Amino acid sequence: MKTISPRDRPLLRFVVITDTHVNGEGDSPYPYPSGVLANARAAAAFAKIRTLKPDFVLHLGDMVHPLPGQVSFASAAANFREMVGDLEVPIRWVPGNHDIGDKPSAWLVAPPVSKETRTLYTDALGPDRHCFEHHGIRFVMADATLINSGMDAEEEQWNWLDTNISRDRRSFLFMHYPPYLTDTDEPEHYDNIADPGRSRLLAMLRDRPVEALFTGHVHNIFMNRFGNTDIHVLPATSFVRNDYSQLFPVPPTDEENGRNHVSRLGFMLVEVFEKGHTVHWVHTNGGTDPEIADQQMTVSMLHPRRRTAPVGVDLRQEWARALPIVPDGVVDELSRKYVRNDHLAMRLQSLGLRHLRVPMQDIIDERAAARMSDFAAFGHTFTVYGVGVPTTEIGDRLAAVAPILSGVEVILPSEAFAETSSLLAAFSHSIGAPVMLSKLRASAHSEGKGDGRSLYSHLPRHGFPVEEADEAFAAIPAGIAGLCFAVEPTAPLWAALETIASAAHKNGKRALAHLRLAGASFAKDAGTPEENARRIAEATLAGWAHRAVLDIVIDTFVDFDRGYVLRSGLLNSLCDLRPAGAVLQRLAELLADTPDGGSVRSEGSLRYFSIAGKHNALALDKLPTMNGSATAIRLDTGATIATDVEAAGMPILLS
Repeated sequence: MKTISPRDRPLLRFVVITDTHVNGEGDSPYPYPSGVLANARAAAAFAKIRTLKPDFVLHLGDMVHPLPGQVSFASAAANFREMVGDLEVPIRWVPGNHDIGDKPSAWLVAPPVSKETRTLYTDALGPDRHCFEHHGIRFVMADATLINSGMDAEEEQWNWLDTNISRDRRSFLFMHYPPYLTDTDEPEHYDNIADPGRSRLLAMLRDRPVEALFTGHVHNIFMNRFGNTDIHVLPATSFVRNDYSQLFPVPPTDEENGRNHVSRLGFMLVEVFEKGHTVHWVHTNGGTDPEIADQQMTVSMLHPRRRTAPVGVDLRQEWARALPIVPDGVVDELSRKYVRNDHLAMRLQSLGLRHLRVPMQDIIDERAAARMSDFAAFGHTFTVYGVGVPTTEIGDRLAAVAPILSGVEVILPSEAFAETSSLLAAFSHSIGAPVMLSKLRASAHSEGKGDGRSLYSHLPRHGFPVEEADEAFAAIPAGIAGLCFAVEPTAPLWAALETIASAAHKNGKRALAHLRLAGASFAKDAGTPEENARRIAEATLAGWAHRAVLDIVIDTFVDFDRGYVLRSGLLNSLCDLRPAGAVLQRLAELLADTPDGGSVRSEGSLRYFSIAGKHNALALDKLPTMNGSATAIRLDTGATIATDVEAAGMPILLS
């Protein structure tokens, strides 16, 4: 895993935007009410870009919605040119299928790219490819619609790519269509490039130092890693493709069946460093007013490669495997495609969540294991957990991926500690990764009724109780890097984490604390949004303060809204931020530039800390009396407040 120091400054910053679908004169061609908003949404996005002051802007196609030859094509192209005319930074673009014609395919009803459509495009919008250099880095933009067209221009472009994508110079590549969404050998569908063009493009990536390929077209997020190349599929500013709403376990909440889910609209801000780059989703949120775009559109500058959150998350839900998109009557009516929900991956990045916890089965499953390797390249590390001393086969698999492991969590009943201590020490040495020991607490270890009898339960628990911290560390077997603890939902959180960190520090070991966002009873609730937001705020600050000895894993990342032990996640089931997730993001942004942590002083419900000489306080349950120069910010919304009523039970940052 290659990481970038938070103290490193970027060599350059650029914006990648796609699928603005600007309309021309006349009625909107969309059968949806939001269709008339595409122009205003694009104009507002460009207004936001001006405030970001990037070195340049690159558009990946579908600048306009009408196809070449349609009556409104020329006016749409003119509208687009007018929008970007006062951008104040250089902008280049390449065609998408709406600008120049669809990729060649037997089942698509829209006209394909042709000599005639290429002429109409170049007359209205200019060249269809570009190559330039900035800070010694090469940027190559190509026309993806030509691939597999059989036109003379296709071979000409392949030769041009062969010349311009250097074999010995750092490069970035940009085009409209992605080569694939999930698998390099997936069948052709509307949203990928078919063979032989796909294989030819991937061979070029394999042989050359192309750091990233940026694509559009799909109006949804996908993230892949091919060799040493990151492959990004970007969101649109105009609308979301409805068919991908099937990736989520609950129905869309907008009135257009997912097409107007505005939190999934946006563009990307890319920061390039001496070694490596980071990508940041600018959420345009469907904004249409350029005057307030800077306030309405949000971006997190966290990233697991560089500026990270001081906590991790438990990935309980499916995160690595493809899900079916059923034929739904439009572009892929005649086939079924399988894709991942990579909104999860992008949210992990935008929250800066480097440390991820997954079950041992994910190492055994080839697809999940391959995805773990991709995530490691994106900057993540993993704790893998399982019950019992792992078998030789699993040990070999763990040893093979040891560089991406934060640790291996071995869960055992306490009576097995002594008899397995030598096995665990040998296991830790053989895999080359830290082994953390966790206590299995089954029915017999449940709290008694007070009359000597144990309560029966179907709820196995794992993790040492906080009150056993000193005793457990004193008895830790040789070769074990640390211990895992369970922090109960009703426990006073700050005191519990301080106790765990103190015991770990005293014994020269690490500790991992599981923090479950759940209610007191598995049969009732998952905790209120206010309770969970306050716990996340405390956990984030404690993780920063004790980073040298304490890892905190939030359970869970995405809501559990059915089944046993309901949990509230950092995200809801549609992958939008819950208040707890928003609190984590804002507080982690503040702490990220001091990754080594700092001291925190606790007084009642206040936590005092300093960043770069500036004094701050975290208020958990009410707004304290402040002096005249202090400001109070509600961490879930970012709003400046002045009263307890405005706080509404959410954590507050005082500075």
